[in-house]
Amino acid sequence: MTTTQRVRVIESLEECVPRPGEAKVFLAGGMHNCPDWRADAIATFERSWPDRRPLGLFSPRRSVSGSSGFDEAMVGWEHRHLSRADLVLFWFPAGNAHRPEQPIALYELGAAAASGRPVAVGVEHGYRRRPDVIAQLRYARPELPVHHDLGSTVRAAVRVLGSGTYPLRDAS
Repeated sequence: MTTTQRVRVIESLEECVPRPGEAKVFLAGGMHNCPDWRADAIATFERSWPDRRPLGLFSPRRSVSGSSGFDEAMVGWEHRHLSRADLVLFWFPAGNAHRPEQPIALYELGAAAASGRPVAVGVEHGYRRRPDVIAQLRYARPELPVHHDLGSTVRAAVRVLGSGTYPLRDAS
């Protein structure tokens, strides 16, 4: 875990002990066959987050275990922390042209969009499933903009969290 006074990062398999008044964001999106975009997202949050209250960023980074890459402990961690987040930020980077789909992130986006919970979504030009993400969200959440760069996606999350119109979830 890395921590500053305002922003802390809770990484894979670390449990979150909430701080009073802390807003929590889950960084969902491409994990394999794509660049490590989370470092850029974290840096943008650190520059953009106002001083008025703390922010916790849940940053999964899966280490592949076994030939399938499946890790039960990691799936459990992601499930718990997705449910604890006040907002889920989704970023779909262009990534590897041979395997860019990011199926688990697409599944998580579908679940979050259907639930009506606060999300910020960005899809980089060149991501093969970009038209699908945009079209599906147009039907499921027509009020939700789809951003085309990571910086504007992070700034959208900051605006939503700063508005105070979302429910803070209990961290238990």
